[in-house]
Amino acid sequence: MSVSLPPFDGRTPLDLRLAVPAAGLWLTVLALLDASPRTAFLTAAVTGTAAAAVLPLLRRPRGGAAAALLAATLVCAAGGALAVAGRSAAVAAGPVAALAAAEQHTELSAVVSLDPRPRANPAVPGRAEFVVDARTEWVALGDDGTRVRTRVPVVLLVHGEEWRHLVPSQPVRAAGRLVPADGGLEAALLLVRGPPREVGPPSTAHAWAEEVRERLRRACAVLPRPERGLLPALVVGDTSGLDAETAEAFRATGLTHLLTVSGANLAVMTGVVLAVARWCRLPPWASAAAGAATIAGFVLLARPEPSVLRAAFMGALALVSLAVGRPRIGVATLAAAVIGLLLFAPALAASFGFALSVLATGGIMVLAPRWRDAWAQRLPTWLAEAVAVALAAQVACAPLLVLLSAEVTWVSVPANVLAGPFVPVATVGGFAVAALASVALPVARAAVWVPGTAVHWICVIADAGARVPHGALPWRSDVAGALLLAALLAAPLVLRGRARRAVAAVTAAAVVAATAVTCLAAPWPPSGWAVVACDVGQGDALVLAAGRADAVVVDAGLRPEDVDRCLDGLRVRRVVLLVLTHHDLDHAGGTGGVLRGRTVREAAVPPGFDAPVAAAALARAGVRPRTVHTGQDLAAGPWLLSVLWPPSDFAGDDPNEGSVVLLARPSSPRGPGGTLSVLLTGDIEESAQRALLADPAIRGVDVLKTPHHGAATQEGAFLDATGARVTLTSVGADNPYGHPAPATWARLTALTPASYRTDRHGDVAVVPGPDGPVVHWRGPRAR
Repeated sequence: MSVSLPPFDGRTPLDLRLAVPAAGLWLTVLALLDASPRTAFLTAAVTGTAAAAVLPLLRRPRGGAAAALLAATLVCAAGGALAVAGRSAAVAAGPVAALAAAEQHTELSAVVSLDPRPRANPAVPGRAEFVVDARTEWVALGDDGTRVRTRVPVVLLVHGEEWRHLVPSQPVRAAGRLVPADGGLEAALLLVRGPPREVGPPSTAHAWAEEVRERLRRACAVLPRPERGLLPALVVGDTSGLDAETAEAFRATGLTHLLTVSGANLAVMTGVVLAVARWCRLPPWASAAAGAATIAGFVLLARPEPSVLRAAFMGALALVSLAVGRPRIGVATLAAAVIGLLLFAPALAASFGFALSVLATGGIMVLAPRWRDAWAQRLPTWLAEAVAVALAAQVACAPLLVLLSAEVTWVSVPANVLAGPFVPVATVGGFAVAALASVALPVARAAVWVPGTAVHWICVIADAGARVPHGALPWRSDVAGALLLAALLAAPLVLRGRARRAVAAVTAAAVVAATAVTCLAAPWPPSGWAVVACDVGQGDALVLAAGRADAVVVDAGLRPEDVDRCLDGLRVRRVVLLVLTHHDLDHAGGTGGVLRGRTVREAAVPPGFDAPVAAAALARAGVRPRTVHTGQDLAAGPWLLSVLWPPSDFAGDDPNEGSVVLLARPSSPRGPGGTLSVLLTGDIEESAQRALLADPAIRGVDVLKTPHHGAATQEGAFLDATGARVTLTSVGADNPYGHPAPATWARLTALTPASYRTDRHGDVAVVPGPDGPVVHWRGPRAR
């Protein structure tokens, strides 16, 4: 997130002339990415003609500079339109697009472009586990399998661990169904079942890079978690060993740029190389050559991700300037990098990573020098510069970040300032370890503790920042919200005098009003709460109060950050019992979030439990889950949980039907639950519900956790037999399954008007009362 090469120089005037053509090019490409080739070619012709019409105006003594700027902008727009037109025409004219339009099954050969990456929310049934960007070599046509050579970009949506370890430049064969891509410049999506076929070797350069990455991972294996997975991420962007809890802590504190290998990493490494070159008194061309070699090696190791490409392109331009004796870089260099990259790879126009990298770098170049110079009069220069860099990057990126996270964080600036001194140690030390590991692995394993210590403190900062109360404030996550935030941030930068004071006063009043509303709002959790259904999206996570800071947790939802947020809000620090009702990841995937900063005394799972993510998280915490079945009782703090299902010999193929069903009752009426009874049903469906109808324990309960998110697969007699006074349905808003089914929801509301669902009510708390349970809820949260 920092400038790629030299330090700041506030005396250098800003040259923004090339920024306007770069912005025009970017907007043109972005607008045309989903357009037809004909539209793109027509746009190129119109903007090119307009540029030619403006050329005569350059000779005029007045307005010549404005005409030159307009002409440059139109020329860049025409170039961008031609770049999009050429690529989209190549994609549309090939056989792959035609096969995708007909959703044909076929076989093809492709070369992997980037590392396979886990797909978001892989636990959702029927969705692919990994996304693989690739370029086709040939595709089979017709029933006879005739092969046609074609080179177009495709995206493979695949299942199976065999795909995880592919590296760029490896050729693979795959068979599946082609479907149209959702916009962009990809020819199609290939839905693949099964492992890759005929995997070939990568290129020599990529094989070398993968060997270096593997040896770095092996050297880091001696470190404790999460440092062993975090150091490769910081050094070369290798997140394969990074756990979800750490990644979420970095996201919450604005340190994610360290995990995606931003320009900061390349800046540090290139700066070290150039410093050594100067110390050796090498001529400028030799220093530039050494820097170029560093950039090339870095791109190979870190992969050509958007932020890496931006930093590499800027670095290359700066090295050219160095070689010819003009080593300064500035906004013009950034604009030139944007123009060059978008003409070469138009798809970057729609990349959030690329946009954030450009915005952060531009913000640092434009804002940080002035702030640093002003604050250095009252602060040490190093501190003034660190704060200025972090704040400038945050201000520049904030309007775009709200579109991704629906929140505005204020902890990112102090977190980045505190982490700043450790980043060079981790980066330079990590590369040194990687070099040592290539020739002497035992030596590297000893040396890795130096950058490992720096990484440990970065992780401590991230964890502490993620736990700061109200560290992120909710914000509208649409274009209107982004524009409003941009206006509020820009006002103190561009306004002066009374206008600035007026805006400051209005903003301060809004902050005070929001704070007052927050303070006057009903407290959460409500006093005396016994049960809370957490709003974790399309998943389950129920919490039973077990005393001060103690709780029983039944299921953990899909994402660790969701259940962690809920438990934080309930001030839970110790989990006396964690029950994972079955191994679907929308119930077990968030296990790491339950463990984040908390102790778990015991865990229970059904027979045949198979959730590698949850098992790994429990193993790291030293918790060995016990298998439970019908007839067992679990004592957990003030609660007694009777296991009603599944039988010990359950051998069904459907994990839903093997869900653990619990009846929770307080062991003493003086406990947090009073006399409340809670029936927790996991995802059981008709057959299990019919079997449970004969069990008198299901009848006359106070609270029913609706089975399977209110799916249509319900036994109506079972729901009626519970006689529940309150029903809690944990369900995600606008989920693709239509949960809860209208018929099921109608049956629940007929059973009791006190029927609540997390997509409408958010976190829902049940408080025992003298006249029965009382329900409190605090509204769904923005996602």
